[in-house]
Amino acid sequence: ARLPVDQEAETPPELLMAASMVDEDQTILGDMFTRYFEDIRFIQAVYLDTLPRAMERLKAGQIMVAIHLPAGFMSESVTGTPKQPVELWFNPKMQPEAFQVGVLMDQHAVAFDYLYSSIFGFQKLYVDLGGDEDQSWEKATAHTLNVVMTYLDRNRFTADTDLFKVNVLVHALSGLLVILSLLPAMGVLAATTRTRGTAYEDRLLMTCGYGPLMTARLLAGLVWWALLLLPLLLALHTGGISVSLFKMALLLLSLYLTAAFVMLTLGRIKAPGITLFQVGWLLVLFLLVMGGVLYPVSLFPVWLIRTARHTPVYPVMQTVYQALFDHAPMAVADLVPVLRSLVPAFILVLLLGRRRL
Repeated sequence: ARLPVDQEAETPPELLMAASMVDEDQTILGDMFTRYFEDIRFIQAVYLDTLPRAMERLKAGQIMVAIHLPAGFMSESVTGTPKQPVELWFNPKMQPEAFQVGVLMDQHAVAFDYLYSSIFGFQKLYVDLGGDEDQSWEKATAHTLNVVMTYLDRNRFTADTDLFKVNVLVHALSGLLVILSLLPAMGVLAATTRTRGTAYEDRLLMTCGYGPLMTARLLAGLVWWALLLLPLLLALHTGGISVSLFKMALLLLSLYLTAAFVMLTLGRIKAPGITLFQVGWLLVLFLLVMGGVLYPVSLFPVWLIRTARHTPVYPVMQTVYQALFDHAPMAVADLVPVLRSLVPAFILVLLLGRRRL
């Protein structure tokens, strides 16, 4: 799914989730957890349930996770000797989201471990040094409130780019399609640098001009594109994974043309061929990273995600992933922002990619 980056934008409905809190002793700790998680924009609702009721919600698919605070957890935590762990039950039908919430819980567990060790360690050390026990608890309480308020006022662990629907296999398949679309462009670069400035190219230019010469190189790359992509696209369409065969092929073809136009321009630079070839591979690697092909761009900072959205590969990767993930046809409106990178690439090759005698 597309990764929202605008912090003020409304959270998409598919990212909202619900949970059940089971507090056996009905302590203030369970109520604090509930209020805290309800304030996170990704949490749609947190139910205070009994364990059987929480299991019913989990089986019915109403919640994604059930959190169980065992009996005596609050009192054991106060003394610093908890014996029973907090138990989590995840919905097996929502594995990607469950993984993200599990990471979130691990982060909270580390934070609360630090709070416990700091707060109760302070109280114990105060008493060991000869301080009054009642006064030690007052100071520990004040310290607790200061730390908790600081913790709650800081940015939460979850941000708009932390939780998203992700499937590793679909992401890898989408990335493979994008990579195979870019590879023929390197053949265009190789053909351009191999004949650049030679007598053979001069004869071709005098015979037919540079337009047919550029077209021939693009068509040669297009043949390789068809050999690499069309069998895979047909297999995906036959298997029901890809619904919009023509639109997805058009999308990947536009990515090849954009990269090929850039490589035609790069091939005209007066530099050693091996240097241009290395620059071409570095450019392809840059596009793959910024496009979220090698790994999701949600790992980037927000400002870098906004920058990546303007690269040619990013919208293609997002649209292909969305179509494969949802098994849904592509809308024509999804193709417009993807095809926009063709215009500047075409202008670039017209201005800088031609050789004149």
